[in-house]
Amino acid sequence: MRPGTGTALTLFAAALLLASAPVAAHAEAKDGAASTLDLDFVRRVHDTVLGVAPAAALAKDMSAAAAVKTLAARVDTEDAQLGTLARTTAATLKLTLTDPLPADEKAQLATLRQHTGSVFDAYFVNYLWSLDSDLLPVATTVRATTKNAAVRKLSERAEAITTGQLPLLQKSGLLRTAVTPAASAPAAAKLPGGVPYNQDLMAKARSGGGSFMATIPVRLGVLATALVVVLALTWRLRTRSRRPRHSAEVYPVGVTRRPSPTSSSR
Repeated sequence: MRPGTGTALTLFAAALLLASAPVAAHAEAKDGAASTLDLDFVRRVHDTVLGVAPAAALAKDMSAAAAVKTLAARVDTEDAQLGTLARTTAATLKLTLTDPLPADEKAQLATLRQHTGSVFDAYFVNYLWSLDSDLLPVATTVRATTKNAAVRKLSERAEAITTGQLPLLQKSGLLRTAVTPAASAPAAAKLPGGVPYNQDLMAKARSGGGSFMATIPVRLGVLATALVVVLALTWRLRTRSRRPRHSAEVYPVGVTRRPSPTSSSR
């Protein structure tokens, strides 16, 4: 290794540490206590899963369409995994979950049990849509606002599952209601649980935006500056190492440089 190369590498390593410091600080700051909205969201996920399981079981026997039965099996599997994660999250937060279904879900399940065939299929698809469409906006909001790592993981999973299921429900041709809120939804609209509907927040959350993304340009700038400094320092060190040694020799006034034995023999 040439002289000074170790110094250049040390500076570059320090720059890398400096650039990664905001990420660590951000992660530490984000892992905070769960809010009231966070706790309500965990309960909602649990209630949603409780409502999906019996409906999917009914679809195995009462559905007339193979596509609906396939959809029911997929939804049942995905929501069972989501329910496990919700219970784990609740245990981490020391939150007690109740098993009885909400009254509205009980009423809709009672309606499902009264029908078979194509009528059941239509009720089933719309029932699933009501559960997913209620959960999705809350999951998106929580994902963008929570400071708790466990709740954020649950919200990301809930958002991924519901956004994957809603298009399938829409493609079934049995849906009687619009899947997504109208683009002209008023700013004062409320989501389930009284959460204000914020279209900008929804868009940023879906695209992965937020305060975390704001640190990326800063980190890239730090890395670019550090790279320029290291390259300049390395170039200067190489230039110095290539200079002839005699060019740096200084002789007193009146004294001439004597030829070396090697040069005189030539």
